[in-house]
Amino acid sequence: MSNEESDRLADLEIRLMHQEDTIDALTESLVRQQRIMDQLHEHIEQLRRRLQGLEEPNTEGDGGESTDPPPPHY
Repeated sequence: MSNEESDRLADLEIRLMHQEDTIDALTESLVRQQRIMDQLHEHIEQLRRRLQGLEEPNTEGDGGESTDPPPPHY
C-alpha cells in the first residue's frame, strides 16, 4: 500500500470516527427530546382530564343548572 493510499485510509477512518460520534450525540439528543415529549404529552392529558371534569354539566336539577338558590341580589 502506498503512502498516499495509507493517508487516504487514515483520513477515511478519522471521518468515520467523527461521524459515529455525531450520530451518537444526535441519538442521545433524540432520546432526551422523546422523553420530554412523553412527559409533556402526559401533562397535557392530565390537564385535559381536569378541564373535562370542570366542564361536565351538573346532572342534578333541570338542564344541568345549579340547585343552589340564587344570590340575594336577584
